[in-house]
Amino acid sequence: MGNWMKQYPPYEGDEPYLYFAFAEGDRARAWKIMRILLERGCRVWYCQGPAGSAQNVLRRQEKAAGAALTILYLTDNACGDKDTKSNVLVNQKYSRQILCLDPDHADRRLSMGLHENIPHIPLYRMKSSADIENAVIHSDGFSQEVLGDPVNTGSDGVLRRLTALFAVLAAVTFLIAFAGIRYLPRQKELPRDEVTIRDPVILGAVREQAGGGVITQELVMGTTVLRLDDLPQSWDDLSVFPSLKRLLIPQQCLLGEEALPEGDYVIELTGGGME
Repeated sequence: MGNWMKQYPPYEGDEPYLYFAFAEGDRARAWKIMRILLERGCRVWYCQGPAGSAQNVLRRQEKAAGAALTILYLTDNACGDKDTKSNVLVNQKYSRQILCLDPDHADRRLSMGLHENIPHIPLYRMKSSADIENAVIHSDGFSQEVLGDPVNTGSDGVLRRLTALFAVLAAVTFLIAFAGIRYLPRQKELPRDEVTIRDPVILGAVREQAGGGVITQELVMGTTVLRLDDLPQSWDDLSVFPSLKRLLIPQQCLLGEEALPEGDYVIELTGGGME
């Protein structure tokens, strides 16, 4: 979720809270941890971008030092981020409990500058979401006092959309297989006949891939991969592609309120009109 900081700003009240320390370069990866904390009901304070001024540095250090527990997302980015390192070392100075989360199995506690009490600063190698939650809850600095109302982050929204998409594509796969088996002999007999494609998304994708011109039986029969720039209004036109095996769908056409991982979504079509 690329814009999660605006939707879930740092806690600024007077009740006990957690300090979540992470580098700006790890913002996207840190959302996994932030989501777990919010859905558990934790009040969480964190830094939003670079400090920018000496006054902001001091304020951030005061907020960090006042937290019941520091959760440190310990990466190379964090070790190289002066704001993150400064706030974490302030917590160590005030003997605040620090829990280090290690996302890639590399102990960077010394690189972070945590020299004094290494045996007493736990390092947790991240596994499942449930394991991370348990590590936080059972940390020495955690208490029920840092809990408020659980936040519904809608973390299952992406899954719901993808489940619906794949349900549609399962039906499309069947349609392609049925139509391909039904019409393949006739298409072989008329390899140069023009093919009519009604859906503008599919039509545009075929023309761009073919470099323009007439869309012929020969062209559609040889198409094995099709890159769409949006979801079609109708999938019926895919029945004319008997050899189609893969649909490439960019993340933009699947976006809802949450961002999806970058890149194209590859839909593998088994069967098709060739079998």
